[in-house]
This record gives sequence, C-alpha cells and structure tokens, in this order.
Amino acid sequence: MFECKVMIKAPLDRAEARLQECGELEFFPRKEWTLVEDPSGTQLFGWEVSSWVELAGDTELIYAYYDEDLSAEFLHIKDGVCLRAYLEYSGEVDTDEGADPETAVSGWSGVAGYLDKHMI
Repeated sequence: MFECKVMIKAPLDRAEARLQECGELEFFPRKEWTLVEDPSGTQLFGWEVSSWVELAGDTELIYAYYDEDLSAEFLHIKDGVCLRAYLEYSGEVDTDEGADPETAVSGWSGVAGYLDKHMI
C-alpha cells in the first residue's frame, strides 16, 4: 500500500503541462489548486529536492508520499523556497529540514496523516 500526491497552486492545464513527461498521473482541480495523484507510486518518488523546487517555479507545491515499508517523503515549496523537506526511507530519516508551521509533519505517520487529511 502507498499514497503519492502533489498539490500545485495552479490551474489544471498548467499543472498538466508541468508534469506531462512524468508518466501516468491523474489530475483533479481543487479550487485554485490542482491535485495530482500517482497511481503507480513510482513516477514521483525519490526526486531530488532541487527538482521539486524547479517544478514548483514561482507557485506553491506540496508533495507527500508514504508506503508500507515505512518510507515517506514530504515537501512544501513556496515562491522558489523549500519550506519543509522530510525524507524517510525504511524507517530511517534521511532529511528533516525546515520548520513550516502550516505543514508541520514529523515521521512516517505525520506524512500519512497530512496526506489523508489535506490532500483529498
């Protein structure tokens, strides 16, 4: 089991254009945001933080992933700055940077909880 989603503060067509080369993704408009789901769990997992910052450009982006192997990734990027980066693989924390109060996640369960509560 896994969940892999991205929220981009951009219209649907702009989000689709940015992610057009990422394989099979599903796109859903959410007011001023676009929700992107990766049904395979492999197209977005494992990117470098710099790649996410480049993808976000001048917009806001929130990315969250977790799986049953206790791996989790969470990024919050706004205006070209990574406000929060949390990366955990097989239960070992790789990166835990930033202290953004709007997206304060910590640990695998925090990423899963944020995704399940805010990225629907």
